[in-house]
Amino acid sequence: MHIIFGFISFWQVPLLKVLRYFKPNVYYLYIDAKTDIKKNEIATKLKKSNIFPLPIEFEKKISTKASYSLCETDPDEIAYKKNIKLVSDTILIKYCNLFSINEKKLKKLRLLIQDFIFFQQMKISGKLGIWSALYPEKKIIYISFKFKCFYNTDIGQNIFKVVLPLDIVKYLTKIIPLAILKLFSVFKIKNNQLQKKKVFNGKDLNELAKKAVAFIPHKGLAYGTKDNILYEKSLYYSDNKDSYFNKYNILHLDYSNFPSPDKNIYWICLNKMKTSNAKFFFQTLFASIKTFYLIRGWQTFLVWLLFIHQYNKYVKYCESISKFKNLKIVLLDYDILCPKTLILALEKNNIKTIATQERFIHTFYSSYATVIVDTYFTNSEYTANLIKKSKYYDVKNLIPVGKYRADYLSLFRKKIVPKEISEARQNGKKILVFLGYHSPKYWYDSYVSLFTNWSSQISLLEDVVRFSKCLENTFIIVRYKNLDWPLKTENCFKDILNKINNCKNIIISENYKESLYSYKLCANADLVIAKHTSIADECLSNEIPVLFYDYAHNTRRVTSDVFNYLSSGLMCCDFEELLEKSKSLLFNSSSKLKNDINKLNKTIYYVKEKQDVKKKILMNLENYLIKNNISI
Repeated sequence: MHIIFGFISFWQVPLLKVLRYFKPNVYYLYIDAKTDIKKNEIATKLKKSNIFPLPIEFEKKISTKASYSLCETDPDEIAYKKNIKLVSDTILIKYCNLFSINEKKLKKLRLLIQDFIFFQQMKISGKLGIWSALYPEKKIIYISFKFKCFYNTDIGQNIFKVVLPLDIVKYLTKIIPLAILKLFSVFKIKNNQLQKKKVFNGKDLNELAKKAVAFIPHKGLAYGTKDNILYEKSLYYSDNKDSYFNKYNILHLDYSNFPSPDKNIYWICLNKMKTSNAKFFFQTLFASIKTFYLIRGWQTFLVWLLFIHQYNKYVKYCESISKFKNLKIVLLDYDILCPKTLILALEKNNIKTIATQERFIHTFYSSYATVIVDTYFTNSEYTANLIKKSKYYDVKNLIPVGKYRADYLSLFRKKIVPKEISEARQNGKKILVFLGYHSPKYWYDSYVSLFTNWSSQISLLEDVVRFSKCLENTFIIVRYKNLDWPLKTENCFKDILNKINNCKNIIISENYKESLYSYKLCANADLVIAKHTSIADECLSNEIPVLFYDYAHNTRRVTSDVFNYLSSGLMCCDFEELLEKSKSLLFNSSSKLKNDINKLNKTIYYVKEKQDVKKKILMNLENYLIKNNISI
């Protein structure tokens, strides 16, 4: 018997120790604590009692049918089937009025549910499914004290779920006294009187309310962290100082509680705007009563509760957005991550939403990547056609423009050459860039990670060393998404780092202060070898040779069995295949693989006038303003 806890906190530690005393295998997935210090303390206590996170990292062989596909891509649409099972269209349509949605646009509510359900599958159900496939003869008991685990998808016939939603009890003990206080607060100073005095980032709200265009960033204006910047989010910024889309003219609406990165820009944290909590409480209460009749059983109760929770967020966003009377256009930063409740609030206020496709690969996902937007700039004509038919997208207007970050590769190629590449080229070396994933900071998170765990990172680096010995006339640059994980400090990496330090033709790139440095490396590489990442698609669309490192230390065909849009010739499922194909691309001018790359650019990556994507987008946006008589 295997007992797996979902989220553990301090009070559960004795319970796990007692269960371990009776000799079953006891594991956990996540530690529920507010700080890393407390998480480490819990993990250390459990480790002393031989209680560990679910050790997916250390399994010898994981089936491709029960790995990446369960946690990310969901080709069998398990999450969507759960969605349909929870609520029929007949009942779902009755919630449309709650969110001011036309009944013909029922799909928006279906996608609102989908986001929540698939998040549960990605975090919980998928990993339980992997464990179930590894141990089909074992009885697996999953224990959770969180209500949201009732929304877990059903994967694995040998899994028995025990959900005791103690978090709801904790929530009610807080909300009931708070509700009483809110009732009395109705009779106090009116909220709108307080709001007029509010100042945001040195700007008066009345001044901000005049803005016609807004940008909604996801976690700030840079992708990465302060010390690990990948690129600045400048896609929608115009250099014209008089343009609505100039960085210092456009309104920034933040939903991630990030502070303004620049005191001179217009920046508002929506969640910190002064609003009437009492008003929201009663709106949510009346919505609960109004829709209570839609509960027909346990499944519809779960849907009702989910919608009421989402409705509470929705009305808060509606209230905040309503302050901006002149707002006409909102540009979304990350298409699939922007809260659906915020998008619906924008629609209710008759504000046009616009987004650009962030990842080419998202087109081929089932369940995970969902988008609601008015106008969508897509990566290619091929993706636009697929999105048009997809049940996971609700888009009015599709405009194929290309991959906007791919333009950086054209800009940097042979023009901005990193020093390490320039020096290696002078010595007659071929340049290889290995693109790796990021990795967890702590060992207990690494245990439950599929392809970003520490063992997988060591396996990749071992192959890099082997590679360097087989191709001596090469210079290899290993580049990770970031280095805020303990590559240089944990003992498990010590041996492989010593091997790399002893190889004169390998370096691990550590320049994360310079924005777009990964693009500068790839733009000037003779070959890019990558775990499946967006920059790989961007390189291929610029006809920069790419091979996919499609395996890990305990699995093969990580993505190729799920995504078949790429040529199978570019996918490498073991070291020997990777080495052979690398030699072909590096030293054979008539390589068939180069023809495969060329073919991709005539088919799935194809778009008219491929370059200057940002210019095309801004021109489209400026024309929209002119067409609709929107002027500064």
